[in-house]
Amino acid sequence: MVDASGRWSALSPLPSEHGGIDHRGRHAPAAIHSLDGLSRSELRALWTQELGEHPPATLGRDVLALAIAYARQERRQGGLSKAVARELDRLFDQTLRGDRTGKAAVLMAPLPRSGTILVREWQGTTHHVTVVDGGFLWNGKTFRSLSGIARAITGTSWNGPRFFGMRDGDGKTPGRRDG
Repeated sequence: MVDASGRWSALSPLPSEHGGIDHRGRHAPAAIHSLDGLSRSELRALWTQELGEHPPATLGRDVLALAIAYARQERRQGGLSKAVARELDRLFDQTLRGDRTGKAAVLMAPLPRSGTILVREWQGTTHHVTVVDGGFLWNGKTFRSLSGIARAITGTSWNGPRFFGMRDGDGKTPGRRDG
């Protein structure tokens, strides 16, 4: 966005309907849009104050402001889910290694939302597994992994997401099915 002075602005004010109030109806302790008016040196000092460490010397004003804004939003509204953070870490590691083999890496597909019911038929019996916070519910018992449920159903070791059709035999997440 370009501001009134013609300068690029990485941050824009919050829409008026939010009025500086977070998603729980609480007033935000420090307005994110106020960062846009700070100089690079002020943002570096603010970074140190709010994040407890010195910012990298190479970061420009807009990146400093975005990082501080993200940190504030994360404190107010929570951070990334574990699955998303894990996938970002994997991609970051892959990028640092310079992995350019052209071979697609196995993606850690995020689990379905809580309340989703997975259905699998095994030897004439249909099994229903409900995704719950912290695991999976099957036959009245909570399991930490789908692999544990697949092992309980079959008596042998299985990759749980593959057993429940969430992953193809080659490790890839299957495409969306119409149905």
